Amino acid sequence: MRRALRFAAAIALVSCAPVAAQTRPAPKTAPKPRPAPIDRVYLSVNGMFQGAGTDFEDTLTYLENAEDAQVVSDYTVESGPGLDIAGGVVVLRGLGIGVGVTRSSRSSAAAITGSIPHPFFFNQPRSIAGDVSDLTREELAVHIQVRGVFPVGRHVQVMMFGGPSFFKVEQELVTSILYTDSYPYDAAAFDSAVTATSEESKIGANVGGDFGYFFTRQVGVGIGAQYTKASLEFSSADGDTVKVKAGGFQMVGGLRLRF
Repeated sequence: MRRALRFAAAIALVSCAPVAAQTRPAPKTAPKPRPAPIDRVYLSVNGMFQGAGTDFEDTLTYLENAEDAQVVSDYTVESGPGLDIAGGVVVLRGLGIGVGVTRSSRSSAAAITGSIPHPFFFNQPRSIAGDVSDLTREELAVHIQVRGVFPVGRHVQVMMFGGPSFFKVEQELVTSILYTDSYPYDAAAFDSAVTATSEESKIGANVGGDFGYFFTRQVGVGIGAQYTKASLEFSSADGDTVKVKAGGFQMVGGLRLRF
């Protein structure tokens, strides 16, 4: 009986061996690539260079020697450096809402031309001309931005943005001029200008893009370009208004952070 059982067991083992040999473990599947990171919070701190703004003109008319004197100031706004800070949060994948702040302090110059009435004769105005430099101009703007956030791989992130902007501009304006003349007063020469600083605010707009390269998941550097614009009206010394444009084309570059 024992021999019969041993013989049956041997036959069973031999018959099962080929089946076991044919059974192989399933091949391992390659791991899926990790998606590019979409972090919730982003921050950028930049140096900024703002191109020259649009020039503007102010014409003053006032009574002098019983006639109307006229002084025209042609202002030229110079380009210059500034500061740009922006930050926000990603509310949906690929869509963020943020706030940017730009500040620039530049100088402007004015070319003065004028017509000054003669003290003795009517309708014989005397022409004057001169220049005023180093007039101060400061722009502060707060930009509300809707941002498209587009990671490209694990190191590159591209953003496009736009929205409304709130501008506050301080501009030094010529309010009157000083001139010299002498008998017989047929000619007058420009001496200097009297100036005053005015402040105005206005809502405008902004649009731009940003390119960031990240050395780690959180820290990188980047460059960007943006265009901001607003049109303000300042009060002239004679009660008229002066239209002054703010903002312009801006290049930025600096630190990029995401969390």
